[in-house]
Amino acid sequence: MFDINGIDHLGIDHVLRRGSGEIIADMENALLVRDSVSGAYMLACEDMILGLSLIDRHCSDCSLLMASNHALGLAAFERYGFSGKLECYQVAYYGEKPSLSSPLTFRAAEIDDLDMLKANYDLLSAEELEQLVKRRSILLGYYHSRLVGFIGEHLEGSMGILYVFPEYRRRGFACALQSHLIASKMDRGFIPFGQVEKDNAGSLRLQNKLGMTISDRLIVWMWK
Repeated sequence: MFDINGIDHLGIDHVLRRGSGEIIADMENALLVRDSVSGAYMLACEDMILGLSLIDRHCSDCSLLMASNHALGLAAFERYGFSGKLECYQVAYYGEKPSLSSPLTFRAAEIDDLDMLKANYDLLSAEELEQLVKRRSILLGYYHSRLVGFIGEHLEGSMGILYVFPEYRRRGFACALQSHLIASKMDRGFIPFGQVEKDNAGSLRLQNKLGMTISDRLIVWMWK
């Protein structure tokens, strides 16, 4: 089996561990997995020719693909007619579980919160936000009973969807939100991980502040 140890492959490792990942192809130097929750295909392969041949054979018409090899991901984006892509660093938390003491209180978002989420977060479709709410995957953070922001897990399990309302920024609430989610994922037996767009300097600074390890290489997400 392909060795998926390492920060670049944490997304694949996560869906396999939670039982939603179906192995499509498993070779000594390549692994292709489909996640039943997000519908994403995830490919780990260092060989360009082999990687493209696996996509040709199994997922050339898929709507969501992740390649953990940057060059392969860019080649796949051009070759298979994807409409958008995200080149990003993988980040992961390998430290001690963060303290549970927090200035915030938390609750899972509910359907009644969907309009608020859609009004303030436009990087996901309304349909995907609704799926995440139904899965109880978005947490709302409150400071003295006032909603200050939210954070969540994408369908494939990565941390993200972090938003702090403008009037509450620069007060440490982004760190508090992500620290709580890190602790929650560790309690469930997972390595907390996420992705940061390569040019998002602010988010990279936040990840460093939180003690997240940042990958040396870029991965590529693409969609149709």
